[in-house]
Amino acid sequence: MNSQQKDDLVAAEKARVTGNIIEAMEYYDRAIQGAEDNGDIDEQGLAAELAGAFYLSIGRAKIAKIYLTESHSCYQRCDAKAQAAHLESKYQQWLTSVSIPTNIDHNNLQQFNQNLEELVQQRTSELSQTLEDLKSTQNQLVESEKMAALGGLVAGVAHEINTPIGIGIAAASLLAEKVTKFCEIYSNGQIKRSELEKFLDITMQSSNMILANLTRAADLIHSFKEVAVDQSSELKRTFPVKKYLEEILTSLTAKLRTTKHKVEVNCDENIVLDSYPGLFYQIVTNLVLNSLIHAYEPKDEGVLTFDFQLDGELLVFEYADNGKGITPENLSKIFEPFFTTKRGQGGTGLGLHIIYNLVNQKLQGTIKCQSQLGQGTKFLIKFPAKIAN
Repeated sequence: MNSQQKDDLVAAEKARVTGNIIEAMEYYDRAIQGAEDNGDIDEQGLAAELAGAFYLSIGRAKIAKIYLTESHSCYQRCDAKAQAAHLESKYQQWLTSVSIPTNIDHNNLQQFNQNLEELVQQRTSELSQTLEDLKSTQNQLVESEKMAALGGLVAGVAHEINTPIGIGIAAASLLAEKVTKFCEIYSNGQIKRSELEKFLDITMQSSNMILANLTRAADLIHSFKEVAVDQSSELKRTFPVKKYLEEILTSLTAKLRTTKHKVEVNCDENIVLDSYPGLFYQIVTNLVLNSLIHAYEPKDEGVLTFDFQLDGELLVFEYADNGKGITPENLSKIFEPFFTTKRGQGGTGLGLHIIYNLVNQKLQGTIKCQSQLGQGTKFLIKFPAKIAN
């Protein structure tokens, strides 16, 4: 566990002990996200377990299930059998599917309380709409013909959307409880100034947290939907290379985060293609997956590099990894259909063959590969920045 993760987890525990619920929520999620970003699966499991225990302690059992399930999954992934068994023994009844309530109803309040209720309902409605958009996007993906590439995209959606949705639900649930309690106090005419100020502070914090996380979720879904639509069609359109590449890499987050590899991008923001974004997506995805399957051992820390330049009317796209490299014998066969050195281990022998056909036939370009054992692999792709109709 690095220093920042440790500090966040300690801060979360301190906030829990002192009863600062909103602050505890935020620090637990920071610790979990930090561990995940650094590939510390066991520490991610610990942070998620503590978060789950915290939500149980404040009566948020359904939210706790999300974190405890994540913790159990992390322990299983890093083969921490003792921790997983302990979790199963201690929290067996919570390690089940999660049902999330989204309807909040408060009636017969004075105008002040009605405004608060409308705020909760508005945020909950936005959350429900976000979930509906996600479901619609996933249905689009399932129906697409490019199932192999879209499988990674679906995983990326589920992985990336989980955190903002989870935080938003937790904050909305807390806000609903506080509104209900405040209504009871208000109805009894027992409101103190200090209680009102505390209530308003919690309301503001919760509202801001809900809004920020729903906005994050909506932005993610918008990006995923754009990529999904491109994948399900072969329509030509204009798109900025760097921005679209970032959206593709976001969709591959679930794959990349299981490794310690870094991605470096060198691309001018002004480079724009008038081409087929769906084909571009498939080329980038297949290149990355090819490196993850073939170039590295599980514990390696590699670098995947994307470089884009314009050469007159051509886009020069160079992709490289610093992995194992390819033998001269295999180098001459890599674009052949069904050729793979990893059959039975995730390799189909079609990834590079598909890239070759897309570049040469669809994009009217060329592709070359350079590689030496122990020196990594480089692909040089050239095609027109503007594809003729």
